[in-house]
Amino acid sequence: MQAVHRRSHLPLPGASLPGAALRRVAPVVALAAVLVALLGSPASAHTALTSSDPAAGATLDAAPGAISLTFSGTVRGDGSSVTVTGDGGAPAAVGALSAVDNTVTVPVSGLTGGGYQVVWTVVSADGHAINGQFPFTVAAPSPAPTSASPLAGPGRAAGSSSPASPAALAAGSPTPTVRIEPSAPPSSSDSNAVWWIIAVISVAVLLLAAVAAVQLIRRRGTTR
Repeated sequence: MQAVHRRSHLPLPGASLPGAALRRVAPVVALAAVLVALLGSPASAHTALTSSDPAAGATLDAAPGAISLTFSGTVRGDGSSVTVTGDGGAPAAVGALSAVDNTVTVPVSGLTGGGYQVVWTVVSADGHAINGQFPFTVAAPSPAPTSASPLAGPGRAAGSSSPASPAALAAGSPTPTVRIEPSAPPSSSDSNAVWWIIAVISVAVLLLAAVAAVQLIRRRGTTR
């Protein structure tokens, strides 16, 4: 019997892959290259605003003295800008911008009560420009209480809310005058009435004494 020799399909060392195999491998290699490019892209392409002072949508009791923006990556001062406008579109006074690492700061002045819009543009470390905006509000100051001054009385000096000093009271208030009226002498009619009363009482006492004496004499006469 003759031996049957089968041809092996394994490529010999140094032999090139067939065209069909290359066509199968090419999409996988391209996808891997895209993934490597995406994963290896610099972080500066994803620089974004992470926080701000004042915060977006915040209502402040007092006007801020500066606007501060913090980003996820390093930013550059050249080409960056920050503007602040009020409700009517009037721009606020903004000072020179400073960029340190990932923070941009601008001084601002002249803000009063009302709503404001911050519009910013910054340049990341790789030269890519990003921009955005956010609002904040400064609360209107409450009006100072105005108290109507009461009428100046003896305890307060006119135009002052504090009590007047004793010297001011002594100088401003008149000294009361005390008058002592002499008692009127009793009239003659009153003195006559008093004497009449004394006379009537005396006569009554004498009559009672006479009656008592008469009764005593009668008792003695009956006892003899």
